[in-house]
Amino acid sequence: MWNRENDTDILDFALLWEPLGGPAPETVTAAFAIDISEYTHRLRKAARTQLTRLQYGVTSAEHIYGLSAMTDLGRDPAEARRTT
Repeated sequence: MWNRENDTDILDFALLWEPLGGPAPETVTAAFAIDISEYTHRLRKAARTQLTRLQYGVTSAEHIYGLSAMTDLGRDPAEARRTT
């Protein structure tokens, strides 16, 4: 069952893979037993939740992520294309 702890795992995983261009679909499936579209959806949701927490100062000391990293992970590529 999915829970908030998995959000932290997805964020850590995404930040680890980001410099390499992101994980391959097979890597996501092996790590989380979900497909890449579900991973992308959960990643955006987790990143946006973390962004909100950071912006309002409602985050615990043990789970602090950089604002710039969360902004990139939370961005929907389709939205970015529509605004440019």
